[in-house]
Amino acid sequence: MDSDSTDLYRKVYLEYAPMLLRFAEKFVSPFYAEDIVHDVFLKLWDRQVFLLPENELKRVLFVAVRNACFDQLRKFNLEQEYLDKSIIQLKLDELEFYENAEQQFMQKELLALLLQKVEELPERSREIFKLSYLEGLKAAEIADRLDLSVRTVENQLYRALLHLRKSGSRIFLYLFTFL
Repeated sequence: MDSDSTDLYRKVYLEYAPMLLRFAEKFVSPFYAEDIVHDVFLKLWDRQVFLLPENELKRVLFVAVRNACFDQLRKFNLEQEYLDKSIIQLKLDELEFYENAEQQFMQKELLALLLQKVEELPERSREIFKLSYLEGLKAAEIADRLDLSVRTVENQLYRALLHLRKSGSRIFLYLFTFL
């Protein structure tokens, strides 16, 4: 690994390690939290994940630490002499809450991206799309409201969906995976 990569890795470590350590300490003791964070960074060194864009890198780091905390808590669960089982379960529940919150955040983010793409549609297509998908109207109801034929409404919806799929294929994939 060249010195630029080493410097970048060091910069990422110095920037994110304190936050990750505080995050891990919510679930495990400081001793284990430090080991978890160091282990995560060592694994990332081999995979050069630190070269990812900042928003993806941050998410990868937090997910890796969260998963390592899960693993450590499961290990504690098997070794009951270290911790009371009810405390472990509460912490596992809290971790699951964070995981669910992350999924909801991603859904909201993806939905916002989709709505942004909807705003890029031509005016008539956008209006028909919103009436159909946001207000839940059927094609016949939209046709009556806008004084159009049902076939025109269906064609506009088809074109709108085609445009949205082309311009945001990843958004559709994620939205329909998480919803």
